[in-house]
Amino acid sequence: MSKRRRLLTAAGMGALTTMLLATSTAQGVGSGPSRASIVLDADPRAVTIAPLPCDRRGEVALSMTNTGSEGDFVDAVLTASPGLELSRELWSTYLPPADPEQTVSAPVTVTAAEATAPGEYELQMAAAEQTLSIPVTIEQPPGDGPDANLALYRQAFASTTHPNTTLCGGVDGNRDSEQWAASGIHDRTPEEFPDVFGVELSDAYEISRVEVYTLDSATYPAAEMGIRDFDVEVRTPEGWHTTGSVRDNEEGHISITFPHVLADQVRVVVHDSNDHKYSRIIELEVYQH
Repeated sequence: MSKRRRLLTAAGMGALTTMLLATSTAQGVGSGPSRASIVLDADPRAVTIAPLPCDRRGEVALSMTNTGSEGDFVDAVLTASPGLELSRELWSTYLPPADPEQTVSAPVTVTAAEATAPGEYELQMAAAEQTLSIPVTIEQPPGDGPDANLALYRQAFASTTHPNTTLCGGVDGNRDSEQWAASGIHDRTPEEFPDVFGVELSDAYEISRVEVYTLDSATYPAAEMGIRDFDVEVRTPEGWHTTGSVRDNEEGHISITFPHVLADQVRVVVHDSNDHKYSRIIELEVYQH
């Protein structure tokens, strides 16, 4: 048996695409050659994130495609540069034979510790004696100026989190209810209230405005699915303090303003929703002005 390997590389729009093909040929009496090739890929093929716990821009869909005539079980080992953290380090799957080719995908999220310096890093997937490299750029965290959203990408917390959503979905910068499946958060205790969703700020700030976005899409309007009765609370040096109360809400976006108060955490305490089941929050934002 002889083995040969060839490397195909494609680059475009500043993102390096690497597809490595492993080819083996077997010969025997009365048999022709057989071919088995596996293609590694990722979408996106490069990411940029800030070193903050809830920056979800590092979500990557890894994929493997078997272009050969024989199925195979494959282990993909995931590694990253120091300073990066991965949601998984191993992906094991069966790759069916190409009749036709079937791509198998799996998600991985790369985040960066807050001490990680801005610069160029790397996520790698190794499988079938091949390696796919995904460039990871670490950028400066968003600023904390007077008009900045102080909750953006910061550490979120909740009383419960439904498995169909992620804790960071309510502070990821996505206000679009039409993307509810990809962003936002809701609890996992139907018809049980109160529910809590909040965020830890990077420091204590003099804040005066909180923006709350609840589910409000063409399919799921706020009047039917949004949060109805809730309080906005902030944590001051003296403890938790209520800065606004909303009742009988049917709007998708609610702005709560109040006199400046020094606080390092903000939370929404939901007492009821319009379907009386779940507390659905698309985004929570905190401002100094």
